[in-house]
Amino acid sequence: MNNTLFERLLYEEENTTLDFKKEQYRFAKAPEDEKSELLKDILGFANAWRRSEAYILIGVEDVRGGRGNVVGVPATDHLDDHSLQQFVNNLTNRAVRFHYEAFGFEGKQVGIIRIEEQARPLYLKRDYGRLRKGEVYVRRGSSTDPTKPADPDEIALMGSGHAADVSEASLAVEFADPDREQAIGTQLEWSAEFCHMPDAKEIPTHDDRPAPIKLPGGRVFQVPDFSPMSLHDRPNSRYYHQLANYTFFRRLVRKVRLVVMNTGEVSATDVRVEISIPNAQGFGVFDWPDVPDVPKRRESVLAVAAMKNFKVRPAIRHAGDVDIDKNDEQTKVEIECGSLQPGRKVWTDVFFMEIGQSGKIELRGHLFAANLPQPQEFTLSINAAITETAMTVDELLSLEEPGDEDD
Repeated sequence: MNNTLFERLLYEEENTTLDFKKEQYRFAKAPEDEKSELLKDILGFANAWRRSEAYILIGVEDVRGGRGNVVGVPATDHLDDHSLQQFVNNLTNRAVRFHYEAFGFEGKQVGIIRIEEQARPLYLKRDYGRLRKGEVYVRRGSSTDPTKPADPDEIALMGSGHAADVSEASLAVEFADPDREQAIGTQLEWSAEFCHMPDAKEIPTHDDRPAPIKLPGGRVFQVPDFSPMSLHDRPNSRYYHQLANYTFFRRLVRKVRLVVMNTGEVSATDVRVEISIPNAQGFGVFDWPDVPDVPKRRESVLAVAAMKNFKVRPAIRHAGDVDIDKNDEQTKVEIECGSLQPGRKVWTDVFFMEIGQSGKIELRGHLFAANLPQPQEFTLSINAAITETAMTVDELLSLEEPGDEDD
């Protein structure tokens, strides 16, 4: 969705491709009778006789003969697309191709349900709330009347157009758990700490030479330290500087992972995800080579730290491979997914993100596929809560040396 299309929809009348809802649907913890209202509307649009995508605009009041009035919905009332997809598609005879997204307009939040053109008929596999198993509910004009489902002749006509209806791919992108293959939706709650470190000039160098021995008469004897002569075990003079950088990173930066799903009924070929992030947006993304090494008090001069994260781009990229490219204007995240059969998911490699201040940010991207007539837009949102702190030199020096398991 974009502002131009949304503005245009506000001026249209309710019909077989558009509906206005002043208030959000009852969904989470709602009884079946109330949830079936949402189910009825989605099925009604999915089965409607139309030649374009259909939209349900939530948080918009219908104004007969005029522009729809945007009243908005509380940001906390948005529906979770993943939960909604599971709810609907667990009840229907085939997967319904639709998506829910939160959209900001004129300083207000609205919910948008977009229902694609798709194979019909779609119906319930069992009774649910006020809806009956096997009935084909169809939106006619500005409403869906559950007491007037499609008759057998109309249903047969729907089925005759099946092959033409499913020629295009349908894809979706969500956040995923970084440590396991579990989708967690299109919205993410994020908490981190922005810890201001001491100025580099104030941080001392590290010196772990043996303490001097006091001799009679007030003299002292410095025990010789032979470690500087060793190539394998010598003090790391930059340890505290590295520790400051490492600690700042660990407290602010979080792992990110995505899942790309084929939500349609035909295979999607040559699937690619692109996310473009303009610079100076208050957040950034980066890959493993940018992750600081675990600092060590003692080091080997033969060890090349940069080799730890040295990454060579393979000639053939695997499905889910993440490539991050930066220039003076933007950062681009590209993810190759290969071909996706219906219902298949590709879990991306882990990458990293830092967010410098509290608030809501949006990652806007496009999905490409050989059998998509045009790129498919998507939006992922993050509600960030960033705590700002400061660390003194003494507090930095008192930190324990991190272990390799913290890497």
